[in-house]
Amino acid sequence: MQKLYFILVIVLVITACSKNDDDAVVEAPVLSITPNLTASYFQQGESPLPEVQWNGDQGKFGLENTTQGLSIDTETGQLSWDPSLPIGVHTVILFAYNEAGKDLASLTISNPFQGIFKGTYTTNISFSNTLFQIMEMVFNTDGTFSGYSQIELDDGTLLGPNYFSGNYMLLDTKMEGTFEYEDSESTNPFAADLDQQGKLTGQYSAEFLNATFELNVLIQQ
Repeated sequence: MQKLYFILVIVLVITACSKNDDDAVVEAPVLSITPNLTASYFQQGESPLPEVQWNGDQGKFGLENTTQGLSIDTETGQLSWDPSLPIGVHTVILFAYNEAGKDLASLTISNPFQGIFKGTYTTNISFSNTLFQIMEMVFNTDGTFSGYSQIELDDGTLLGPNYFSGNYMLLDTKMEGTFEYEDSESTNPFAADLDQQGKLTGQYSAEFLNATFELNVLIQQ
């Protein structure tokens, strides 16, 4: 009799535990993210990890929309981007989901144009013993820039640097602007094209001088 009573108690305990498990409520997750992120032009980057209340069933993450150069870790919800992320402000819809449903959250990634570009230039006026003609331009997010040009002769003599500053406008891949040399009051126009590899190719005029340049963005470590 005691043995039968013991068996009944075990059955009741197992049944109660099973009932409690069946009654466990699983709900859709609640997602919280950093709403505004800023990228650096032509640099890799990543977002902070999102915060999630999984409510009984841990699931995964995904994106409602896609953007060039942007990806998501479906296990952690962390966003990553590479140098191909386009210039501009991008709205991203991220979601967390489990078997009960999903929760969405919107964030923006701002990727303004800026950076240091360095390379060479050629002109219609040059010295026969010129070895290098170097140019550097530093672009700011407010539409201003500064830079210098310098000539190195084959005997090691340096001419310059000649400093300049100016303003620019960038529309898609087309850039236009004006600049002035430090020791001049004349305003000079320039135009350039920016490609997806971070190369800026253009031309400018300054009094009797016509020049073309090819500059590459310097990757900041």
